[in-house]
Amino acid sequence: MRVLFLMLDMPTDLNSSNLYLDLALEFKDYQHEVYVIAPAGVNQKTGFYNERGLNVLRVATFKQKGVRSVFKKGFAQLLLPYQYRTAYSKFLKNQLFDLILMPTPPITLTKLVLHIKKNTNALFYLILRDIYPQGAADIGLVRFRFIYHYLRKLEILTYKTADIIGCMSLGNIEYIKTHNPYLDSKKLTLLPNWQKTSNLEELTVDVRKKYKLEDKYIVLFGGTIGYAQKVDNIVILAEHYQNDVNIVFLVIGNGVMKQYLKDKVAQKQLNNVIFLDSLPRNEYMNFVKSADIGLITIDERFTVPTIPSKTTSYFSLKLPVLAIIDQHTDYGKIIDEAKAGLWSVGGDNDKLFENFDKLYKYNNRRIASGENGYKYFLENLTSKHAYNTIIKDIHG
Repeated sequence: MRVLFLMLDMPTDLNSSNLYLDLALEFKDYQHEVYVIAPAGVNQKTGFYNERGLNVLRVATFKQKGVRSVFKKGFAQLLLPYQYRTAYSKFLKNQLFDLILMPTPPITLTKLVLHIKKNTNALFYLILRDIYPQGAADIGLVRFRFIYHYLRKLEILTYKTADIIGCMSLGNIEYIKTHNPYLDSKKLTLLPNWQKTSNLEELTVDVRKKYKLEDKYIVLFGGTIGYAQKVDNIVILAEHYQNDVNIVFLVIGNGVMKQYLKDKVAQKQLNNVIFLDSLPRNEYMNFVKSADIGLITIDERFTVPTIPSKTTSYFSLKLPVLAIIDQHTDYGKIIDEAKAGLWSVGGDNDKLFENFDKLYKYNNRRIASGENGYKYFLENLTSKHAYNTIIKDIHG
């Protein structure tokens, strides 16, 4: 098959990846001809490149990630389909595609998908990762009703345009069914998050020795530090355990809320929080391998089921999960099913501290949770599983 991926983010660093690039590479490994449209890197012009055996059309766009202004980010995403379509028309208009894969966000690319489908008759597989705009509205990022209604119309168009909709969890499927009764429910299928299996032999850096953390109990929070992550929960934990010199909170990543988190830590004079910038995946996974707990925190205001993608990194290297979640997600059920950690609802700090202590004080429980998560990952969450699910779905 000739496959087209529409991506909002594709790493330019050859030592890094993300779930969408992992999936594109999986398609390539199965001998499909893979094309990708993605934003250009810093100072990179619009053009066609061969990257890791993929045919990549890089498009010069406005900054898409780490934009603190909601209006600037919204403007960038509104322009994105026009920028992508211009590049597509110049470089790819004569290519015929069998399959289009696009994740959400954004939903603004749907009209480009319609244009490509009209010209190529391709099947459109929507990879539903964020339920947008409701998720953004829940946490105050979409405040004006006319903007919400415009985005909601785009969301409905996206669902109608899609031939298949891959949802992160059963809770996601039920939410889409309930809030979109016009939709043919046969379109909806379960497509959990995924990640390429890590090569343990490549993870040779002794992180504990390098950062003088040999005797520390490392609580890792890795990935996007944004509005959805409710970073105040990290401060709550760090403040509660600040008198235990054995515990350190390691925050790795970038995002619009990173400076806010740094300021809160400084304001409370917490010396048990360490910050590092985003790292290529190969380097980041050394930290995952060395940590004791993987922290997940979700804003409890969400009314849509949210499944954090960083879970796959934690599970893949036997890192047990401590999660603070919203009451509407079925993420807690997934943790329970995997027996891979403990969770509490945001705001219930007593339960949060109780869960932390169970993993901190009972080493056997912590190790068993990590092993269980790893088993669950191998059985459900590899990029090969995602590839096989998509192939099965499109062939009916």
